[in-house]
Amino acid sequence: MRHLHVVATAALILLPAAAIAHSPIKGLDNFYAGFLHPLFVPAHLLPILVLGILFGQQGPARLQAAIIVFLVSVVGGLAATLLSPGWSVELALLVGAAATGVLVALAIPLPLAAYVALAALLGLMIGIDSAQDDLGGRGRLAALLGTCIAAYLLLLYAVVFADFFSRRQWQRIGLRIAGSWVAASALLVLSLSFAR
Repeated sequence: MRHLHVVATAALILLPAAAIAHSPIKGLDNFYAGFLHPLFVPAHLLPILVLGILFGQQGPARLQAAIIVFLVSVVGGLAATLLSPGWSVELALLVGAAATGVLVALAIPLPLAAYVALAALLGLMIGIDSAQDDLGGRGRLAALLGTCIAAYLLLLYAVVFADFFSRRQWQRIGLRIAGSWVAASALLVLSLSFAR
């Protein structure tokens, strides 16, 4: 009986399956697969979270324009995937996450235009890199809508978290440490992608 389990396990491991980057999650509706997409791709999750931490750290009331620009940029990037879905900007996203993590760690206030430009750049790249390779029509639109909503909600959650935890000095230090960890994590993922 044990031999049968070993053979069955080996057969399942060796069974080929399609390996498609940014493919929808099997068994889920297209909207929910798109909604979960930013959570499962480190190159999307890291820049969204660290950008939200940066905005919360610097005061979300002052950076409302940058928060809105992020949403508009994600929508623009997702719309661009409808025209030409073959772009991959994952490495640039990781570099952006590392740079944003360094900004959080430094905690230096920048002009509003710098935050708006950073939000536009990261939002556009996240949208462009979120194309669903093997979907078309309404399924693709549903997945892209889910991705847009999830990316914006993740950003808002990180903004609220960082704003809440920036009231005391020790909390601000914790946010700076989180920024440095995100920068280090982005650099690790970046180095792993170069190692392939």
